[in-house]
Amino acid sequence: MANQVASLMYDVDVLSPIGCHFFFNDSRNEWEVTLFASNTEIVGGEWDGVLAPSKFCFNILKVGQIFGEIQAMHWQALPVDFDDQLGPHVSIEGTYEGHQVWVRVLAESPEEFEPGRRVKAYEFDLKEIW
Repeated sequence: MANQVASLMYDVDVLSPIGCHFFFNDSRNEWEVTLFASNTEIVGGEWDGVLAPSKFCFNILKVGQIFGEIQAMHWQALPVDFDDQLGPHVSIEGTYEGHQVWVRVLAESPEEFEPGRRVKAYEFDLKEIW
C-alpha cells in the first residue's frame, strides 16, 4: 500500500528517495503510515551544507482508488505549532484490505531523517544515500 501511495508522488525536478515510517497504533487498531521525499544535501559552493527538499506533486484523486473506503481526507497547510514534526501534509484515513490505515504524505522530510541524496555543487553529481 505504501508503494502504491508513493507512486502518486510525481517529481517536479528529480525526485529524491522516498522515506516511509509506519507504526501500528494498538489503541486505535490502526496502521499509521507516513511518506516523504528525502532532502538533498548540497556539498560545496555557496550552498554547502544546505538541505533542499524535493519538489513533487501528489495525485490526490487517484489515492481513492487504492483504499477500499476513505473516511476522511485532510490537508494541513502549515505547521500547527513550533514542534510539529509532520508540518504541511495530506492525510488520508480509510481501509486497505480490511485494515484501518491512516496515511500522511508530508511536504518535506522530518528533521530527524538524514538526507537521502547528495549533490556536488557545480558538477550536478547526484548520489543516492538511501
